[in-house]
Amino acid sequence: VQRELARVRRAAADLGDVDLRLPDVRALLSDRLAGRPTRANFRTGTLTVCTMVPMRSVPHRVVCLLGLDDGVFPRQGSVDGDDVLARTPMTGERDARSEDRQLLLDAILAATQTLVITYTGANEFSGQPRPPAVPLGEVLDALDTTASTSDGRPVSAAVTVRHPLQPFDARNVSPGALVPHSTFSFDSAAAAGARAAAGPRSAPVPFLDGPLGPSESLDVSLADLVRFWSDPIKGFLGRDGVDVALPADEDEPEDALPVEIDNLAQWAVGDRVLTDLLAGLDPGVVKQREWRRGELPPGQLGWRMLGQILERAHPLRDAAADLRKAAPRAVDVAVDLGGGRRLVGTVPEVYGDRLVPVTYSRLGGKHRIASWVNLLALTVSDDDRNWTAHTIGRPHSRSRDDVATSLLGPLDHTARTVLLDLVALRDHGLRAPLPLPLKASLGYARARRTRADVADALVKAGFDWRDSKFPGEQSEPSVLKIWGRLEEPPEVGGAPSSGEAFPGETGRFGALAMRVWSPLIEAEQGSW
Repeated sequence: VQRELARVRRAAADLGDVDLRLPDVRALLSDRLAGRPTRANFRTGTLTVCTMVPMRSVPHRVVCLLGLDDGVFPRQGSVDGDDVLARTPMTGERDARSEDRQLLLDAILAATQTLVITYTGANEFSGQPRPPAVPLGEVLDALDTTASTSDGRPVSAAVTVRHPLQPFDARNVSPGALVPHSTFSFDSAAAAGARAAAGPRSAPVPFLDGPLGPSESLDVSLADLVRFWSDPIKGFLGRDGVDVALPADEDEPEDALPVEIDNLAQWAVGDRVLTDLLAGLDPGVVKQREWRRGELPPGQLGWRMLGQILERAHPLRDAAADLRKAAPRAVDVAVDLGGGRRLVGTVPEVYGDRLVPVTYSRLGGKHRIASWVNLLALTVSDDDRNWTAHTIGRPHSRSRDDVATSLLGPLDHTARTVLLDLVALRDHGLRAPLPLPLKASLGYARARRTRADVADALVKAGFDWRDSKFPGEQSEPSVLKIWGRLEEPPEVGGAPSSGEAFPGETGRFGALAMRVWSPLIEAEQGSW
């Protein structure tokens, strides 16, 4: 690098002081630091590794072309903004794609005995087939048109070898499966894996042999109770249960500027925007603050997306302002659960007698049950006031409303019985996992509340349970960790355990769904 910079300095000695912009420096150095053809060891009998550039088509006994994947070859030439010739291309000018096609032909003709071409034929995760590069596909089509095999197979199929995706595949270590009269792999560990895969299968070991012992903790934290019922299955694996970590995907930082952001990133932006709007900041200031974070796509792409997020957040802010008339406060609760146990904690976002949580997410069961537990704690702790819970969120995608609201309460004397039942079910859920996926159980309970039979209610629950356009609850890491992959919610046909029965329900899943959701649905005003 120092040597090249010294050459640049000597070449520019007669030009005097010239101010260079960053694109000028990049163009200057790209030419000087570009790869140059060097003296290669052609025709020496050793291995030669080079790129497909002109003047490299020297005949060889064996020629190997690696990585001719679709989208990678031929080169996708990008046009610079100040390239006048590229704006109106003319016949005879350089074309990178045409040059690459010619280089492929030269490389094929340079092979005197053996030609090996590789490409990624399948997705490494899903196994879905991937096509080769277009020029390679045309070569295979030309083979089928101009030649034939003795057994009548297409020539392209005869010359194509599809290698297994896993190194422990039996074909890798079987003589003649991929390479005539020999094995493709010499890895002893892969051979051991192939033998194990071909051996007898053992039944999967259950995650838990039986319920755990009772917890020694007496007091129950309100925050822990809310967190458990936000995801009962994950709550058993959490720190209050067996404390088992679940696999999580880590997003790698992008090298390029984002052109669009996914739904999770949009939610993060919307949640910050809504928080600033609820704090009373001017929408213009909120927009400028979020724009300067640098997480949105550049230019009009990000500006338009930010405008859409603000349009969704404004109705939520207005709906919250109508309900948050009083000064905000946090209410401490302490409920005697009997047997020397207490439920203690603090309920935030209380305005007068109203609990008014607001979320940028689409209003679902997770938000409803969190407000339900907090409302039960407020009512049992201080039954002299008519407590209500107004949960505000975005509506379902098929709804025409701008805001979705769940109104719970006021509650009667049965609130204490319901709260004790939720605490008791949580105690069971920390000793053994409750088969209660939140969305599927809510769909089941709603269907049963409309007098649907068990079969129809299970069909309704299956909409949230099974994978469709997006992964369902059957693909949740916590579900896979405990039960594996199930086509129906867990323990649909299992009998309810002691203290879990519900009138009219014979399955444990249905009984638990009705015990948890039925009191909430009865207390909620308005339609679902």
